[in-house]
Amino acid sequence: MLQLLLNDLSIPNDACSREVAIARLKQFVDAVRTVSSISPHFILNGPHSLAELSFATNWSLAALRNDGGCTDENIYLKTVQDRFPYGQTIAELDGPPLEGLEYRMADNAAICVGKPALGLGLAHQFNGLALSLSSHAFWSESGIDLYRLSLEEGGDIREEMVTARNACSNEGIAHHRDALMLLTSPKIVDGAQLWAERELLFPNLRFIPRTRQQIEELNHGDPILDPIVERLLGLDRAIGAWRRNQSAHPAFPFSVNGESRRRRALAAFADEDGTILSFEDHAKFTPGEGRLHFLLQTEPERRALIGHVGRKIGIG
Repeated sequence: MLQLLLNDLSIPNDACSREVAIARLKQFVDAVRTVSSISPHFILNGPHSLAELSFATNWSLAALRNDGGCTDENIYLKTVQDRFPYGQTIAELDGPPLEGLEYRMADNAAICVGKPALGLGLAHQFNGLALSLSSHAFWSESGIDLYRLSLEEGGDIREEMVTARNACSNEGIAHHRDALMLLTSPKIVDGAQLWAERELLFPNLRFIPRTRQQIEELNHGDPILDPIVERLLGLDRAIGAWRRNQSAHPAFPFSVNGESRRRRALAAFADEDGTILSFEDHAKFTPGEGRLHFLLQTEPERRALIGHVGRKIGIG
């Protein structure tokens, strides 16, 4: 089940006008509804019950509940499954005890630098999505950098920089659509399963023979497995829309680049008939210098032919 974590740092600690509070409520509910359209099965985790949520120090959800302009939003929120406090979330999801784990805002944050960030941290810990209120422009960022401090067995403190998925609007949720679909879809455990189920998972994609080994060699737990699936899902969805809408070009959910002239020959591969084709278009993925190379085709139907899945071509 998808885990939404309310970003407690985004809960306003100042007053605002009724109009601003209503706008924050509506944006919040619209974002939750968008999540529901992607994955109907989710839990909204927070520091307190959803009924106690405030959109300003002078405007709680309860205060807005009887406002004629918020009737639909209030009715909808009553249907949302929530879980609180954060300690209950950690216990039920078998997470590490709070005593040995801490998340803090990174130095590059526009606000709250160095402050404990439990909601955002748990979104990272449980591979979920932090949901923020639109109390500051910074909370519209799609990824929030955090310092993760954990207590190791020897008593040392380990510090690392991590990034939590975050959204506060429909647009923010749409940015994470592929990741959320991956999180809620049947789990791909390794490359062998991915190759075996490719036609079911990606009906608008085809794969040339050389990609079989690249995909099947992905082992369980390989850090690039999920990013590859995410890129393939996004590409498949874009090609499906391109086919249905008969638009001039696909609308990719990620940046797509071509190869430089001196590197074009590196992206030439044989298809299943032995014909050499150029797969210049590519999308990046991390960790590492991951690349997904593909070729758009219009015959016999609109589709994308996958030519390379793995590290940047030419660097091993």
